Amino acid sequence: MKKRVLITGSSGVLGGAVVESLQKTGDFIVRVILRDKPANRALSAKFTALYGQNVEIMMGDVLDYATCLAAVSEVDYVLHFAAVVPPVSNHKPELAEKTNYFGTKNLVDAIAASKRGGEIKFVEVGSMSEYGNRDYHHPWARVGDPLLPSSFDCYAVTKIRAERYVVESGLKYWVGLRVAGVLYENILWDNVSDGLMFYTPLNAPIEMITLNDTVALFRNMLVFDAEGTLDASFWRRIYNVGGGYGARTTGYGLFEMGFKLMGSKPEKLLEPHWLPVRNYFTTWYYDDNVINDYLKFQSEDFEGFFDKLKRSHAYFKLGKPLSPVIKRVVIERTMKTPNAPMYWVENGMRDRVQAFFGGYDEWGNLPRKWDKYPIFEHGKVMNINGGVETVDYKLISDKNNVTKNWLLSHGYDDSKADNALGYYDFCEAAEFRGGKCLSKDARVGDLHTMLNWQCHNGHVFKATAYGVLKAGYWCKECCTPAPWDFDSLAKRVPYFAQIWYDTHGRDEGVRLSANCYYDIPTADENAPELPPDKIKKYRKG
Repeated sequence: MKKRVLITGSSGVLGGAVVESLQKTGDFIVRVILRDKPANRALSAKFTALYGQNVEIMMGDVLDYATCLAAVSEVDYVLHFAAVVPPVSNHKPELAEKTNYFGTKNLVDAIAASKRGGEIKFVEVGSMSEYGNRDYHHPWARVGDPLLPSSFDCYAVTKIRAERYVVESGLKYWVGLRVAGVLYENILWDNVSDGLMFYTPLNAPIEMITLNDTVALFRNMLVFDAEGTLDASFWRRIYNVGGGYGARTTGYGLFEMGFKLMGSKPEKLLEPHWLPVRNYFTTWYYDDNVINDYLKFQSEDFEGFFDKLKRSHAYFKLGKPLSPVIKRVVIERTMKTPNAPMYWVENGMRDRVQAFFGGYDEWGNLPRKWDKYPIFEHGKVMNINGGVETVDYKLISDKNNVTKNWLLSHGYDDSKADNALGYYDFCEAAEFRGGKCLSKDARVGDLHTMLNWQCHNGHVFKATAYGVLKAGYWCKECCTPAPWDFDSLAKRVPYFAQIWYDTHGRDEGVRLSANCYYDIPTADENAPELPPDKIKKYRKG
C-alpha cells in the first residue's frame, strides 16, 4: 500500500517541489493543506489535474486545531514546511509568531491525540538562523552549539520555540532540520525589492543548499524509510542541513557569484559601508555530513548552480553594460526601503544601527573605499575594535583543518555516545550554562525524559537532556529571546560568552525589548521617500 504524506506549505517553493518529487516516485499519496484564497484554489486545481487521486486537498489553516486533527488522520508522515519566512516575517512579525509556533504546536498536539500517534513521523523544518551570527573566530557550527538568534530576528525566535516544542513533545518519531538558505532559480528576483539581501556582512561565513538537493533529502528520507532501509537511529534527533563542500563561501563571495552572472562584481554595484558587520544568521556546518550519511542528497555546489542560472537566463548578460543603471535604479532604490540597513542609518533607528554595525560611530568609521575594506576571503578581517587582522582564509575555511579547539564547547564530553551520557554529564553541561541539573535520578542513556534544571537566576524549569545537551536549549524564562539580553547573560553563562564576545565588546550593554522588531512594520506605514542626494551622500561618505 502507498504511504500517505501530509505536506504543509505546499504553495511555497520548497513544499511544492517536494510534492512534485514524491508524486514522481509513484509510492506516496500526498495530502496538502491550503488556505482558502484564489491563488490556492488555482493551485488545488493544478494538483488535481496533474496527480489525480494521488493528491488529497484540504482547504484550511494550520492555525486551526480541528483542521490539523483531520489532516493527520491516517497519514504516515508529516512534512511541516508551512512558515512565514524573511522578508515577510520582518514586515509581519505577528503573523510569523502565530504561524511558525502555533501552527507547529497544533500539528504536534493533533498527532499526540491521534490513535496512530505512536506511528506518525513528524519532520520539523527549522533554520540555520537559530544559531545567529558567526564570524571568522568560530565559523563552524555543530548541533549542540548555543542558540543565539540575532537581534530583531523574529523568524529565528519562532523557529526555535517551534522546534523545542517538537523535541519536548514526547512524540515517538520526530526529526528537526536546521536548513541552510535554499538556492532556487528565482531567488535573485524574489529578493531584489526588499532590503533583506543587504543584511549580509561581507565577511560572514555562509553555507547554502540548492533546491534540488533539499528536495532530494526529503524524497530520500521518505523513500528509504518506507522501504525499511533508513536506520531507526535517524529519528528523535536534530540535524544541520547544508550543501557541504562546494556550497560554502562568505557574504562577499556570494555577492561576487551573483553579480558575476551579470558580468559585474560587488565593487561596481555596492558600497562596502552599506552592509552590516554583524548580527547576521549564517555559518558553515561542521556536521552536515551526519544527515548526508543517512540520506545521500548532497550533489550540487555553488559553481554548478550559478552556471545553470547563467545558461538558462541569457538576459543576465545585460548587466555588464548596465551596471551603473542597476546600481542607481535597483540597488539604491532598494536601500530606501525600511528593511534595508541604510534606511536605518538615515532614519535614526539607533537600536538597529547598534545591533548590526556596533553604533553610529562604528558605522561612520567603516572604510568607504573597497581597497581599504578588509575582506575575509582575501586574508583580512576587521576585529570588534575596528582594527585589521591578517588571517589564513584557506586554512580556516577547510573543514579538514578544523580541530576541537576551533569548535565551541558544549560543556561536557560530547564525544561520548548518547547511550553513555548520564547525570554527571548533565551536571557538567548545566554548570557550563551557569546552572544545575536537579534530577539526581536521571538514567544513563535516557536523553528524552523531562528532567528538572535550574538556571543562574534560580529559575527551575523542565527540559530533556537531549534538548539541553544536544539541541542547545536552556531556561525559557531568561535565556530565550525575546527580549534580547545576551550581553548580560554572557557575563553569567560561559556557554553563551564563548561566542557572544567574538563580535561584541564586554561592556557594550546591548539589550532589546521583546517587541523591538515591530519597528519595521511601523516604518512600513510611515516610510518617507528618501531623496537621491542623501543616498549619494552615503556613497561618498
